[in-house]
Amino acid sequence: MWQIKKSRHYIFHYFPNSLAEKEIKEIVKNQEATYFEILDFLGVKNNKIINYFLYPDNKIKGEMMGDDGNGNTVRDKFEVHAVYKQDIKCIGAHEDTHLLSLPLGLSVELFREGLAEFMSKTWHHKSHNFWVRKYLTENKIPDLSVIIDDEKWDKIDDMVSYPCAGSFVKFLIRKFGKEKFFELYKNMNPRKGPQNNLKKVFEMTGKTIFELQREWERKINT
Repeated sequence: MWQIKKSRHYIFHYFPNSLAEKEIKEIVKNQEATYFEILDFLGVKNNKIINYFLYPDNKIKGEMMGDDGNGNTVRDKFEVHAVYKQDIKCIGAHEDTHLLSLPLGLSVELFREGLAEFMSKTWHHKSHNFWVRKYLTENKIPDLSVIIDDEKWDKIDDMVSYPCAGSFVKFLIRKFGKEKFFELYKNMNPRKGPQNNLKKVFEMTGKTIFELQREWERKINT
């Protein structure tokens, strides 16, 4: 059933007569360029091929791999599973960043998704800061000291949490530099609990996450 297109760093799997098949050359070109952008920014190396599965809709994706979301990764198999149709083309940097950042370790979701969004640059075709400003006026910005806990993160609407995380990570990188951010990223361990991670934030930045959030929100509004 799957049609296959191999490139230097990917094996793309897609349905015959699908939009992905029609646009596969452009998909390959874009993903290969994105691949190098991610590795260059992260300063890591990768010698694994990424298997990319492109589904024609969410229903088929859910039936075939058990998750009907737009996109997700399977880390141990180094796979990306993504919906690719006219109104949802789930390609680009986000899912690839999850796989290529594995040498940095598994940080908390706030930082993992934030880094993936930072590399993606936009959320639903608008800047992350656009969405943060909108949610600030609507009083929807989550308390980062709470959602640093992965269990609490999972309860927040993706439409809110993802652009907020992307914007916050961008703020941290600009304030402290990417090397300091990567050090912080590596020290955030979801298995050690939120209190340990909150302590690490203070030890490594000299500020509580509450103070950092207030500074981030002020910058967004200026």
